[in-house]
Formats: sequence, C-alpha cells, structure tokens
Amino acid sequence: MLDELKRKLRRLIYPRSVIRKWGDKLDIFYEYRQTPAEMMHTLKYCTKATFTDIEWDEPLASNLHGERYSGWWGKWDESPKWELAESDKKLQSLVSLEQGKCPICDSPISWNKHPLPSLLIDLENPVDLGNGYGFLPPIRPPPAAPVRPTNLIELPDGDYRKHSNAVRRLIDRARERVSFISDYESCS
Repeated sequence: MLDELKRKLRRLIYPRSVIRKWGDKLDIFYEYRQTPAEMMHTLKYCTKATFTDIEWDEPLASNLHGERYSGWWGKWDESPKWELAESDKKLQSLVSLEQGKCPICDSPISWNKHPLPSLLIDLENPVDLGNGYGFLPPIRPPPAAPVRPTNLIELPDGDYRKHSNAVRRLIDRARERVSFISDYESCS
C-alpha cells in the first residue's frame, strides 16, 4: 500500500527526466501521534504562520513581529479579520463554473474535451474570471447570405447572362468584328 502511494506521489512530484537521471527513490517520513497532547502540538506546529514576505501585508507583519506562537488569534466562529478583494459576482461565477453551470444563464455547460491553444484564446480577449477560467465574447453571427444569382431558366432565350464566360468572350469578339467591319464600310 505504501509503495503504491509512493509511486503515485513520485509521478505527481518528479518529471520523468528526473526519475531517469536520479533514480526512482522517494522517502516519506510518517509518524502517528498517540496522545491528544502530541496531536495538538503537531496541529499547532503545522498550522503556525509562515510569513516570509513583509511586503505581502505590512500591517499584519508588524502585528506578527515578536510573536512566539504561544497562543492563537480569535476563534473560527468569529467574522473574518480580512478578506480577499474579489467581488461577490466574480466569486459566484467561479462557483457556477465549478458546478458545471453557465454563470450568465445558469444552463449546463458541455465542456470541450480537446483543449485549445492558449494563443487562440488570447486572441479573443477573454475576461478573466480567476482560477484559469475566462469569459469569451459572444460568437459573432454568420455573414449575410450572398445575393442569390437569378435562375437561368427564368431569363429570356437571348439574354447575355445565360452563356458561359468562354461563350461571352466569343460573343464580345464577334461584336467587335461586326463593329469594326461596319466602321470600315462607313468610312469607305
């Protein structure tokens, strides 16, 4: 059981090139806590604040300065001390997407199984919804149908448009010759 878990973790953590180069070794340290005091100690240690970048939140950093982690701040049932600056609408649209529903019309979404290149998506200028989701602009309507050519059967028999292009060129040449001959005869 543990070997199977290690194998799965290795596949998630390491790329194949690393496994080929350095070997297929993954050490996992695990230990069970027996008493409630040990469990509480581990829980407090694992959930302690690990604040490494002061610019992230300077007021919070000044409050944490000198803290020895001997206590805790507030209770879970209190209102949050600070929240992310995301609008409720954006958050609601993410919840709808996670449930497989359209955030606009609430209809079920049928996801495409074939991913599109990100360049094609970026060309459409999507609106970022967070978590890698984007809202694309509506698909443009198809172009208007071209003007329907007239039905050749409806044209009169002598109509010029009934003939193919090659026949039209021959007719034009014949008209030019007739015109040239008539001009020649009128001049002589």
